[in-house]
Amino acid sequence: MENQQRNFGTWQLTSITINSMIGVGLLSIPRTSTVLLHQMGWLGLLVGVLVVFVAVAAIVYLGNQFSGLTCVEFMPQIFGAVPGGVCVFLFILYQLFNAGMVARLFGEVIVTSVLSNTPLEAIVVTLLLLVVFLCCHEIEAVARVNELLIPFLLLPAVLIPLVSFMNAEWNNLLPLHVESWKHVVKAGLDTYSVFTGYELLLVYFAFSIPGARLGMASITGVSVVFVVYVITVIAGIAVFGYEELQRMVWPSLELVKVTQREGWFLERFESAYLAIWVSTVFTSIGNMFYATVFSLRRWLRKGIRFQRISAIVILGPLFYLILVPQNIVELFAFSKLLIKMGYIVTIIIPVLLAITQFIRNKMNKREAENKEQGGT
Repeated sequence: MENQQRNFGTWQLTSITINSMIGVGLLSIPRTSTVLLHQMGWLGLLVGVLVVFVAVAAIVYLGNQFSGLTCVEFMPQIFGAVPGGVCVFLFILYQLFNAGMVARLFGEVIVTSVLSNTPLEAIVVTLLLLVVFLCCHEIEAVARVNELLIPFLLLPAVLIPLVSFMNAEWNNLLPLHVESWKHVVKAGLDTYSVFTGYELLLVYFAFSIPGARLGMASITGVSVVFVVYVITVIAGIAVFGYEELQRMVWPSLELVKVTQREGWFLERFESAYLAIWVSTVFTSIGNMFYATVFSLRRWLRKGIRFQRISAIVILGPLFYLILVPQNIVELFAFSKLLIKMGYIVTIIIPVLLAITQFIRNKMNKREAENKEQGGT
């Protein structure tokens, strides 16, 4: 691993976690969470976040075990050269596809909501060029950007749902009854995808300063995201009801529209909300795409020049893949396939890595104790 400063503090790691997890899913989560559980849609988020905490605990363990190393370095150490290389490849591929999917969804939201006469390609290219510009800098720039933009994300993400409670019909949240626990589990797995992004810590933990509290950073980040999503879902159900939510493509945006009031400083909140939301999506895609090219750079043991060139080269195929879905229905179908791939990369691989390393440490400790006893 080439020599780079480790200057990510606890707060910066927390900012990266939050910004990586909150993105386009914030606009659709009230609809997706109520498909099976109806008025109890918030319960699926609770199941989903419990799965996230298991995977995050595994990532924190790996981060403490392999201080200063990214997943590109320690995956082959744990699994061996070939299986570890396959895991690295899957990680890079998933982050690339995920970044592309988020960019396309971002373009769809902007085209359908604000810039209806602007070509989708122009919006996506503009966003991707900004992301490529970020990739032309060393990894410290990622921490600075996330730390700078985190207040612009958290304030509207929490404030808008709370203000919308003025229009809430609280009976929409009743009855508090679960018809099928199988639906709860399935809804938890379905809504789990909105929490993805924490797996990027497999890369960014390597640059934490000595003494940085990895556990606190990751748990705080996940908890904040969970609170934001739960408030948004509850607000959506309370204001519209779960039946109406199923007819909306971007229900959180509709939630913003109903919060407007005459005489307020801003009578059309959706414009300001989308303007702030752009920075949220930029950090989310930026963190994913940067992790993609940076991991590729580490894997091939290259320098910053390779990273800059690869970011530009990858941009062409990624832009083509983004435009493959012809409409929003096909796009959601592709996203479901990506979610299935995400189970492997974000849950199974980190947990297996942590279990394997834990067993290996126990075996090494036992061998060391046997040698000591044999020597005496």
